[in-house]
Amino acid sequence: MEYAKGNKWKLIPKIAVLGGILLALFVAGYYSGYLREDCEQDKKCFDEKLKECKSVQVVTVKNNNAYLYWVGNSLGNTCEVNIKLLRVEAGAAPEFRQLLEGKEMECKIPKKELSSIQIDELDNLMQYCHGELKEGLYELIIQRMYELVVSQLGDIIIEAEKVLKEI
Repeated sequence: MEYAKGNKWKLIPKIAVLGGILLALFVAGYYSGYLREDCEQDKKCFDEKLKECKSVQVVTVKNNNAYLYWVGNSLGNTCEVNIKLLRVEAGAAPEFRQLLEGKEMECKIPKKELSSIQIDELDNLMQYCHGELKEGLYELIIQRMYELVVSQLGDIIIEAEKVLKEI
């Protein structure tokens, strides 16, 4: 009997190590997104989980562009939301495809603002985000502004010449 009691106590450290390993694997899976709920294309499902910063993902189509949104479990006061532009609209300008398709950005949104943010309104999120998708969007904006200024340059020069003649 004495021998059996001694062996039982030797198993406790092994059980504790095994339990620790299982707990670590669960935590790693949970925070890596491996255990992320998939809302498929149900935006309402995604919005409900997002408000609580639960690990979830959804694929949406907006303006014929396909986006993947996923929420990583976050500790602290911010919620990590990742956005990837999966596919640009067919027939879009080549620079859209080059600068945006397949690109993603990571957003760290304060948890207190999750209920008021529309996740698919990118202009409301940009202040919280960084990554190649954000850089590509800003590069497109700059290109469009440059094109607008150059296209109006002829009219500006004509008006400037009129003003100079009056002086």
